[in-house]
Amino acid sequence: MYMKKHFPVVILVLGLLLITCSSLQASDEASWTIKWNNNGSLDEKVIITNLNVVINDQEWESSRSGNQVILSRHVKDWRAYGQLSDSLPITVVQKDYLLIKFASLTVKQEATPGSLFEQFIGLPDAHLSIEVPGAVRNSNAEVSQNSIAVWNIDNLQSSPVKLDAAIFDGIFLGISFFVFCFIIIFIIYLNRIRRVHRLITEEYSLERATLEFFQGENENKEEEK
Repeated sequence: MYMKKHFPVVILVLGLLLITCSSLQASDEASWTIKWNNNGSLDEKVIITNLNVVINDQEWESSRSGNQVILSRHVKDWRAYGQLSDSLPITVVQKDYLLIKFASLTVKQEATPGSLFEQFIGLPDAHLSIEVPGAVRNSNAEVSQNSIAVWNIDNLQSSPVKLDAAIFDGIFLGISFFVFCFIIIFIIYLNRIRRVHRLITEEYSLERATLEFFQGENENKEEEK
């Protein structure tokens, strides 16, 4: 009877404990995220809990939340990203086509000595996440869905990060769609104009007028008879 009375309270306490433990465990994880935007720019964010990590403050905007250090920055494009002294050892190869381009991203295992990435590799439960402005075609990530791929750094000792993506040119695709719709509408408009012109021609053509004139003359002659 006593257990039945306090059973909901016990379940609630256990649930809160599980949530708290999960939160504490998640907060210990280190994450490095790169978001590749549609306009070609990059948003990079690094979250670490090791306060002993050496950071180049000139290239990062840093903030703190509890025992976490949050680093973030916005980069114009991959070319500008490659000129940074403290960045991922990443190589990006792009093949551009009319409406689509294919990109291959590779993150090498060799990190620059003293760089943030070298320190990041040594952190426990470190994860790397890359988001592309398109669809992930192929990758060696532990988790890959739609436009996002996530790697566990501990599993990258045997092979580097690899990701192949298909990226649509949003601006050119939008212009092409607009031109296509305009052509379709213009064709429909021309067909209607031609139909109206044909009806007008059939209704008010000279041959029809002449035929109606002679028909009228014949009817008048028959009436006079």
